[in-house]
Amino acid sequence: MGLVTNLQSIRQSVDSKKLKIAVVKAANEDVLKSIKRGIEEDIIEPVLIDDEGKLTGLLKQLSIDLEKVEIIDQADDKKAAEKGVELARDKKVDALMKGFIGTGDILRPVVNKETGIRSSTLLSHVAVIFVPKLNRFVAITDGGMVVEPNKEQLKTIIEHGVEVMKSIDVKESKAAILSASENVMSKNNASVWASELTEEMRSDDYVVEGPISLDLSLIPDIVEEKNYRGKIQGDADIIVTPDIVSGNSLSKSLTLFGGAEMAGLIIGATVPIILTSRASSSDEKYASILLAQHVMNQKENG
Repeated sequence: MGLVTNLQSIRQSVDSKKLKIAVVKAANEDVLKSIKRGIEEDIIEPVLIDDEGKLTGLLKQLSIDLEKVEIIDQADDKKAAEKGVELARDKKVDALMKGFIGTGDILRPVVNKETGIRSSTLLSHVAVIFVPKLNRFVAITDGGMVVEPNKEQLKTIIEHGVEVMKSIDVKESKAAILSASENVMSKNNASVWASELTEEMRSDDYVVEGPISLDLSLIPDIVEEKNYRGKIQGDADIIVTPDIVSGNSLSKSLTLFGGAEMAGLIIGATVPIILTSRASSSDEKYASILLAQHVMNQKENG
């Protein structure tokens, strides 16, 4: 089973409500294919924001029932993003989705101090990846938002990762703070912070451990071979990377060369924000919709 199938199996095991979703700049074929799938599987109520004429043409081309969608006619990127955020602020939608629009353009109104919808001191990106070799979910954070997090930001990034994994039924997440070695490197801030956070973030609900290398985080055989005695024994659920480059590179390496599939969300706003590359397939966008539904159900059901 792949990413979508596994996310669907979780959805079917809980009492899930339909996701009311605002898609900002929705007039894109892959975006609308993911929306079509959500409509056919009866899991979403989409609000599509873009040029009405362009949208209508694409909807008809893709055989999407016009009665199943709400269209807001707004072609301008800035105004479309502001409208999406307004809908979220007024609690008329449960999630935002980035269509064919730049990441900065959709996030700018999200973080507006007066009219935005930020609920945390930090927005962070959580990629949930189904890795065939491991046959399970692994979250990687942050490969999409925070360029080079400081210690406090790393703490928030971990908390957001735990929140997302809890929503997909990983109840006691193990978060590995990635480094080149399990030994503290005194000249590397991220390595030192990892050691400090291991002590400071002790919890009955999750495990935080670092610094730790990628192989010890994910491969039990290597843990045994190296006689590593930490709480993480090749079974990490969350890989916390020291910067955006390593997080982005790790995610893309797994998807491009390891046959993995990825869903991506921005966490830290009042609603999850579905954020995938404009080049992402409709399957990846649909998986992200499913993930957003899990996050919202978790928020509502506790």
